[in-house]
Amino acid sequence: MLLPILALVSSLQAQPERSVLQQPIVTGNTLSSRFLEKLWRNPTRDYRMKTWWFFGFEHTSDEGITADVKALSKAGFGGVVYYDQNHANDPKANGAEDAFSPEWWRHLRFAAAEARRNGLTFELNISNGYCAGGKWIDPEHAMQRVKAAEMVMVKGSDGEWLTERGDLNILGPEGYVSDIALIAMPCRDDGKMRHVTARYNAKGKGRNGAMQGPLGKNGDNFTGYGFTTLPDVGTLQVSDDSTVWREVATLGPMYRSQGGYFVRTTAFPATEGKFWRVCPVGDASLKEWHVGGEAMLDRWEERTALHSDFAEGEETPDYLPSEVVNPQENVVCLKPSMAMVENPAAILPSDSANTKWRIIRLASVMTGAKSKHGRQNLIGYECDKLSEEAANLHWNSYIQVLLDSLPTGTVSGITMDSHEGGSQNWTPRMLEEFHKRQGYDFSPFLPVLAGYVVESTEKTEQVLYDYRQTINALIRDNYFGTFQRRAEQQGLDFTAQAIGNALCITGDAISVKQVVGKPQGEFWTYQRQGAYDVKDCSSAAHLYGKPVASAEAMTDCEYKDTPADLHRVAGIAFSMGAQEMVVCATPHIPLARTDKPYIAGREYAINRSNPKWRQMKPVWEQAARSMVMLRQGKAAPDVLIFIGDDVPVKTISSRLPDGIGQLDWDVCTGDALKNRLVAKDGKLCTPDGVEYRALLIADKAHACRETQKLIDGFKEAGVPVLCSGESIVPPLQMEEGMEAVVHTHRKTENEELFYIANIEDEETPIRFRLQAMPQKICVWHNLSGKKKYLKCQEDGSFSLTLKPCESVFLTFHITKIVAPIETVW
Repeated sequence: MLLPILALVSSLQAQPERSVLQQPIVTGNTLSSRFLEKLWRNPTRDYRMKTWWFFGFEHTSDEGITADVKALSKAGFGGVVYYDQNHANDPKANGAEDAFSPEWWRHLRFAAAEARRNGLTFELNISNGYCAGGKWIDPEHAMQRVKAAEMVMVKGSDGEWLTERGDLNILGPEGYVSDIALIAMPCRDDGKMRHVTARYNAKGKGRNGAMQGPLGKNGDNFTGYGFTTLPDVGTLQVSDDSTVWREVATLGPMYRSQGGYFVRTTAFPATEGKFWRVCPVGDASLKEWHVGGEAMLDRWEERTALHSDFAEGEETPDYLPSEVVNPQENVVCLKPSMAMVENPAAILPSDSANTKWRIIRLASVMTGAKSKHGRQNLIGYECDKLSEEAANLHWNSYIQVLLDSLPTGTVSGITMDSHEGGSQNWTPRMLEEFHKRQGYDFSPFLPVLAGYVVESTEKTEQVLYDYRQTINALIRDNYFGTFQRRAEQQGLDFTAQAIGNALCITGDAISVKQVVGKPQGEFWTYQRQGAYDVKDCSSAAHLYGKPVASAEAMTDCEYKDTPADLHRVAGIAFSMGAQEMVVCATPHIPLARTDKPYIAGREYAINRSNPKWRQMKPVWEQAARSMVMLRQGKAAPDVLIFIGDDVPVKTISSRLPDGIGQLDWDVCTGDALKNRLVAKDGKLCTPDGVEYRALLIADKAHACRETQKLIDGFKEAGVPVLCSGESIVPPLQMEEGMEAVVHTHRKTENEELFYIANIEDEETPIRFRLQAMPQKICVWHNLSGKKKYLKCQEDGSFSLTLKPCESVFLTFHITKIVAPIETVW
């Protein structure tokens, strides 16, 4: 029978090929299984591994370039991504040339020509280093955040306004300060304290940066690669006499994260006392802290996206109306002149009965985030991730310069690494963008960006929820969307880790990928259980109709790692939905021959100097065959897991529902429920024909009112909405050997296709049971390139023995039902 393929490909390896995304999609047509078998046995370039080709650690040489591409081509790779990234302390001392120098240009052109001559596609990384920035990014187009300064003014007996305390001075990197507003608010000072703000000594690995994988449930505790739960920092205490102390609040730990903002406010109910202290736990300490009487939102720094972390445990008191800011009483002056900043009394109402006012100056400053690990002469500020103008400036200043200087047809695509430049919560057109997307004016609520509760706790939470959603939309539309449009205009593929696993900026790791032609996740070689960033990526591809889900693959492979290690992690990634793998990374080796493993600052061991290089070839062959088959038909996951609306959001292991171990599952956020899914015949369906038998709700998944209404509507339409997958019977059950096996399911109009991988280093017998009975099963052995057939027992069971780290595909036609496919709830 026939398996439809996603793109028309040439079987002639020597002929020039267009990339998968550039090839026409074949509709209403199929390729014969004979042709597919030929393609599977000898995959063409589009189905082979790629690698990030790192330059800049030391000098570049022509002979080294030639040796690199010949080795990659001979090993079975299909393409390279030119990427100036290095981890040298002093690359100039190693002879590395400056970017855009005559020698750099000559080597870039030579590398492109040699790659093409050896049958490899040639792509460009979007930036010098990562992620998207450089010396051309001026402060106005750099990443920005809101900074606040305050003063309290009182009216003297002569009617003149006097400064009681504070000042409106604001400093930022390079002296860049762009005023947003001056806000005057009547003071409410009753002598009680309501919050403590502290600057933390951050420790450990941040939750947002901890790669998630199937690490097991641990109660309500967060888990992740490299993550260790830290104890509380201490407790805030108060006393009337400095002898008897009462505990007021617990100060939780602060974890390190890329570009982190290490100030946090903890809110508590109004409390009176003369003496205040922080009692540390163990050796924990704070750099500084102070208490204040203003009604503040708990952990407002995270809620305003100054810092990116997952919502959990925030407890803002239910303040009285007399304690919070009343927007009707405020005076808001947008974009004040420096003269007004220097004389803020000018904005105070002359006829007000209030004799004490708080003046807040809000201004934007640069976050200070810079590109990194590139050629030093081009290192500069990261571009504004919320601005279309800034994204275009970056493209025009770097990528377009390269494209205009290389021969037409040289470059096949643009690749973008994960964002690791920290959080951002302002852009020059923020107020306009907010109004356009949320339908109301943010100006009356500007004090929330300084942490104040405006109108009520509930209202402030809703306004900041809308604010975070606006940030996410701008990241999607103005940043990644702009780069996608620019790539399309050039006829190029665009592959991007939008946003990237680190999620150190407040965004949605699934829905943002909808604007990217080829979304990408990542997994590292040390992650022996796999990484859910791949699952987030493949879920986005399934939900938003993307033909290929890519993966940054086998990152930081070291020379101690074996081919079996690579087979294992690749098998897990494919089972999570990856359909393309791009190795991170292969360093350029200047010597044509080397007698010892090459280290480019880090052990990027997938290169020709590795003593195991020849032994790795079966890894690339098995992977290429897997990519051929995994691009057939469409995904057929069992269930969809809703992981939340609020941002930042990505899959978190400890929050996943129980009972999904043998299920094939995707994750989604509210965007897909709203814009991509409909209920049909008791299932959730996408416009591209992907179907889910049930909607599962992850633990602590925040659903806004609109999303909750959608979920209720799906349930009324007959879609099972559950908190566990334990009652769902998978179409393929593994009854023996299940701990050693991972799988994923795809289907065509007439056939079922299962990818099965043995992730153990020893031969493993597996017993399967199918719900749908086939007449015979075709087993495609990826390692050997051979097929065989087997039959099921009457109960739908069959057995298969897989070699160490072997993967296979099972394809078959359903002839009868052995057990009901419909789940019994």
